[in-house]
Amino acid sequence: MSARVRNTNALVACLLIATIGCGPRTETFDNALDVPSGSVVEVPAIATQISVTHLSGQHRATFTADLPDVKQWVNDLRALKPELNANPPSEDSLADANEYLKPTMINEEREAFTLRMGSPSGFTEDMLKFVVVQSPRGGVTTLWHDPDTSSNYLWAVYR
Repeated sequence: MSARVRNTNALVACLLIATIGCGPRTETFDNALDVPSGSVVEVPAIATQISVTHLSGQHRATFTADLPDVKQWVNDLRALKPELNANPPSEDSLADANEYLKPTMINEEREAFTLRMGSPSGFTEDMLKFVVVQSPRGGVTTLWHDPDTSSNYLWAVYR
């Protein structure tokens, strides 16, 4: 076997190991204080029952927090980059939709939720949606909040 073939095989093996090692990884925390400082994971200080799945360049998380705490947290995040969050979309966009557009909007939002969260599990038509732009290069946090259960579904992408 030539040195070139051995080097190519070694490179392929390293790439496979690196790829397998970079698969989704899930962590759980009882509350926000348990999330390591310096982590890319951001949740409200009052959040509990936190589960985070790390993906390449993004993560998704679920946690429990009440609406007033979620709204305050979202407002605090938006205040960090006011120039990027000057006109946020309404969190009540599904509830405020007219009766003709609502079914289409609900289907589109369910698809977006499923794509971001990996499953439609947890999606309801009564969810509130918050979007926070964190970077002009495309870093965005999207949070869906279920006001009936205080369940939160977060998807963050970094650039």
